Amino acid sequence: MSKKVDVSIAFYGKPYQAIVTIKTLMKHSGAHIDKIYFSRERKQPHNDYIGIFKVVDYFRNDPDVQLIVQYPYHHLGLGVMDIERAKVDKRWRQSIMYQYALETTDKKYLCIMHNDMLYSGDMIGDMLKEFEAGGPNLAGVGSIGQCWSCPAGPAWGNKCNSNIYQQYVPSVEEALEITAAYATPRQKLQMEVIERGRVHILPECRLNEYCALIDVDKYRLETVPNGNIGCYGGNWGGVDTATVWSHDMYKKGYVFKHLCLEDYALHAPFDKTGSGTQANTSRDIYENAERNAKAYIEQHFGAIRQTPYVGLANLFDSVKRNAWLAIIHTYGFFKRVLGK
Repeated sequence: MSKKVDVSIAFYGKPYQAIVTIKTLMKHSGAHIDKIYFSRERKQPHNDYIGIFKVVDYFRNDPDVQLIVQYPYHHLGLGVMDIERAKVDKRWRQSIMYQYALETTDKKYLCIMHNDMLYSGDMIGDMLKEFEAGGPNLAGVGSIGQCWSCPAGPAWGNKCNSNIYQQYVPSVEEALEITAAYATPRQKLQMEVIERGRVHILPECRLNEYCALIDVDKYRLETVPNGNIGCYGGNWGGVDTATVWSHDMYKKGYVFKHLCLEDYALHAPFDKTGSGTQANTSRDIYENAERNAKAYIEQHFGAIRQTPYVGLANLFDSVKRNAWLAIIHTYGFFKRVLGK
């Protein structure tokens, strides 16, 4: 296998922020990168379907950026639950975030990340060094946990943090007690996960998808369709993406190495809310963040010269999407009529 890594980015809108992500990533870690898998979700926020073509157009003549664009067949969102279907339905399974790249890459390591990042350092290079120094059970490197939302985290019970997640091992009773004691943002969900038997690592603990490097061989061995663990990009009844995958991999004997994300990158730096998620439902937040990202591109990388490809590709895509919707609506209409 090549010493280089591939990258997987789930594209859910934010085209100018995605361009910043790729440009700054390549600036600092380009020496380690071969292909970038770019998966456009079937539904896009605020009907920004043209966004993907802005990104493709921007990098079309860039010899340093090799984009592999995927259009998942299904739109599954975050609430993926059907593990049995994931085992047998390849098209459905590869519609789960990051899964297509994890099954397709020919590299030893795949780097998963959000599409609203601003890199200031070579995080991939340092993650590769951690793998070189790590033991045989090291399955992933990146930011560990969501301590800001965990009742045992520094902001709440202060019994655990990203560097000592293996050391704080509460009993079921202790985990329920500390979760009940603090009104964390996802307290109810955390209680439910613990009651279902996933105690340690704790429900909020995960190899964080903002930027994570995964050992592909270990992933494929343990994750469906070859293994029994649900895909990284699914929820599977946990509190967030990859929390169940991280827990189940840990219980299999694998470990994760923490690197502080903020030492290398900022997440959602152009979004004044700082979360990146509110933009999915607020058009004003979304458009403001995109304006900020576009201004950053033009200031640091030069003017954006959009070609006619963007409009033509979007027109063709719109025709396909509208035709598909017409077929679905027609099928639903006749099904209701015949059902009567």
